[in-house]
Amino acid sequence: MQNLTPKHIPRKSGKTVISLRQLARTFLFGLCIGTGVTISTAWAEDISAHSMHDMHSMHDMSDMKDMDMSGMEHMDHSMHQQSLSKRGAYTSSVVSYSIPDVKLVDENGKSVSMRELTDGHSPVMLNFIFTTCTTICPVMTSTFHQVQEKLGKTRKDVRMVSISIDPENDTPKKLKEYAARNMVGAQWTFLTGSLENSLAVQKAFGAFAGEKMNHKPVTFIKAKGTGSQWVRMEGLAEAGQILNEYDKLVMNK
Repeated sequence: MQNLTPKHIPRKSGKTVISLRQLARTFLFGLCIGTGVTISTAWAEDISAHSMHDMHSMHDMSDMKDMDMSGMEHMDHSMHQQSLSKRGAYTSSVVSYSIPDVKLVDENGKSVSMRELTDGHSPVMLNFIFTTCTTICPVMTSTFHQVQEKLGKTRKDVRMVSISIDPENDTPKKLKEYAARNMVGAQWTFLTGSLENSLAVQKAFGAFAGEKMNHKPVTFIKAKGTGSQWVRMEGLAEAGQILNEYDKLVMNK
């Protein structure tokens, strides 16, 4: 009788295409032919159908994995991508905020009181970012850098503040590295701290979105000595637009 031991099993993308069940059926099929036994057409079709089913099952599992990964990627960044597509479009309003009496930590590891930082002795420009963000945060940080450059020598009179919404990841060391990469000046402070205190500040400014991937671009500006009133700029405002709002605040003083 002919030796039907398979010498090679075809593979596709590193996966065995022929299952053990298929090998068994193929062996029996060959055995029947070798001994002259007749097999039914239906049984032969069943072998073929099962083979196709197994191959399609593997293919479908691979497609499902790719689809799920793609979907998660889309969900993670969809809101930020919408913001990027509307760069330069923003709305502004004047809002009063009660700053919580909490302390955060700057990029040098120094404790900073939020109330003292925003006490009205200097104008303040403030936003919320996180260092692992790859969409709107780099744009917001770049915009603040442009504001810093356009302010020129007067930058020393303005407090620029960026607060992390991911304090569990953004340690002072990471913020310091992030600040160095973005060439920030001495007037610009990056803050992190405990999750509890970070959330308290986010909520006080109406910037808490529940999850960092839902983070929306908002810039806050406060003139010197204006108490609790801030200009809230919602959207990816550009450097010139932030400075225009700042100039209006200064002129109205």
